[in-house]
Amino acid sequence: MIDTLTIKNFLSLREVSLKLGLRNVMVGPNNAGKSNVINVFRFLNKIAISGLSAAVNEWGGFAEILWKGTEEGEISFSLEVKARINEEEPLRAYRYELLLTGSTRTGTGAFNIEKESLKRSDPRSEYPLASFVGGCGKGFHPDGSIAFEQKEMAMKSFLEYAVPGWEGMVIKNYISFWRFYRLIPFAMRQANIVSEQFFLKELGDNLSSWLLTLQTAYREEYRRFEQAFIDVFPEITSVLTPPTQVGTTFIQLQEKYLKKPVNLWKISDGALQFLALLSLIYAPGKLGAPLFCVEEPENHLHPRLLEILMELLKQRQNEIVDKAAQVIITTHSPYLVDMLDISDLLAVEKEKGETRCYRPGEKSHLKKLLEKKELGLSDLWYSGALGDRK
Repeated sequence: MIDTLTIKNFLSLREVSLKLGLRNVMVGPNNAGKSNVINVFRFLNKIAISGLSAAVNEWGGFAEILWKGTEEGEISFSLEVKARINEEEPLRAYRYELLLTGSTRTGTGAFNIEKESLKRSDPRSEYPLASFVGGCGKGFHPDGSIAFEQKEMAMKSFLEYAVPGWEGMVIKNYISFWRFYRLIPFAMRQANIVSEQFFLKELGDNLSSWLLTLQTAYREEYRRFEQAFIDVFPEITSVLTPPTQVGTTFIQLQEKYLKKPVNLWKISDGALQFLALLSLIYAPGKLGAPLFCVEEPENHLHPRLLEILMELLKQRQNEIVDKAAQVIITTHSPYLVDMLDISDLLAVEKEKGETRCYRPGEKSHLKKLLEKKELGLSDLWYSGALGDRK
């Protein structure tokens, strides 16, 4: 789980440090920078999967990711994480740091890797696992022996290396498996090729084949998913994903009083959104992720469905305890805000071109207001009190 994220000069995040919990819900006005917090995770994920140059180029070059309030400077990331080497081992603490330098005056893509490091720590000691300066450096085993070495200067992050037996692979894999969601019913409303799926895609466009994978290979998880859906929609008796003669599949809902199932193209936007989010909550461990970033899950959903999803999420996280996925959500929904503990909330504002983030739960006077039950969290949000730094 990510404990702390610190960012400097990335997009609108001039200087931000966040302490994260199991559930983190960002609220704030449009253009405050909520999505840019998500974009930090996207950027690091891209580095681990495709490399640093690909991550920078995807955003249009260094000049496009550097905070617009300056023409040159440093972009830095610091990540404190607890992760496991394997299922049998306890959680270990890691700290990853990356510092890039560049200028908008030297072209959109010109930048340097100033330094990059990875350390593992425990109560007794600290173990350097990688130390790079200017694109050169070494990876280490905890006993101090060299795991690999990059002697010549290269525009590469050590997260791009795949080194068997190197403990740094724990963090590379951890970051690589983060998932991001902006679900769109139009994308979900299409037939899919019958093939094994290892995750639900960002827009949900493989929802039918994803559910078929769960149904055929992970029957217990699918049974719980289907039963949860039926409990919410009691007129539904089953969620089907039958393969067709042409090698495709699509979702069907069988209703009690109908002779034929309702096909994917006639299922409501809200039902599809609910199916997709519910499938993430009940995804089997092998197909899960350590971090889910979900933007505006309330889209197309009745408030009651949103409430049920949050209840099921909390129940599932409590059930699997320290193996539960961490969740970061952006929302504009007062209904979603009212379903949360104040400790889950992260208020996001923009001031003088800088995104600022605050934990309302750290303000004792807000807690007292909530304890009196005279105001709900959404009331405090609309009043502006959640983002008030005083």
